[in-house]
Parts: sequence; structure tokens; C-alpha cells
Amino acid sequence: MKTAFIALLALVLIGGGYYWYSQPEMSAETPMMTDNNDATGESTDETGPAPETKINIEVVCEGALAYMSFPDGDSADEFVAECKAGEHPEVIERYKAEMNPGAGAEI
Repeated sequence: MKTAFIALLALVLIGGGYYWYSQPEMSAETPMMTDNNDATGESTDETGPAPETKINIEVVCEGALAYMSFPDGDSADEFVAECKAGEHPEVIERYKAEMNPGAGAEI
């Protein structure tokens, strides 16, 4: 009984040690922001102009199906094809209003 207890204790210690040493080391230091505005805490580094957003028309037109209803799948497929062809600009305008991709967003 005593040897079983010692073997079990050794196994637990070995497993605990393995777990302890396999964990990533955590740093006690807090990363500091450089070049920040002390009044607002915001960074004052210039990052340049924002990249222009490209709208994926296929995703927009297929996403419009979520808030529309059709009698069958063929009608929905026809709507998506028409939307991709530009026959439903209201879908793109609604997407731009909801997602706010930026002023320079293109299709």
C-alpha cells in the first residue's frame, strides 16, 4: 500500500512538473504604448491613408437573400444573377448603409 501511494505521488509530481514547464512563459511587464497622446491615450503615429475597400458583389447579392423571400430556389438564383448584373442597385446601397465600408468602396 505504501509503495502504491509513493508511486502515485511520484506520477502526480512528474505530470504536474511536465504541465508546469510546458506552459508558455508569461511576462510580468505590461507593454507600453509609444508616442501616445497622454490626454486621450490614443496613438499619434501616422499610419497613412486607409486602404480602399473592395466590395464582393457575389457576397452582397447572396447575403441579400437573408432578408428576402422567394417562392422557390430558381427565383432566388435568378435574383442573384440579376443583382450581379447590376439590376438591383438598392441591394448594394443597403449593404453600404449597413456595413459602412467607407467612402472609397468599390465593387
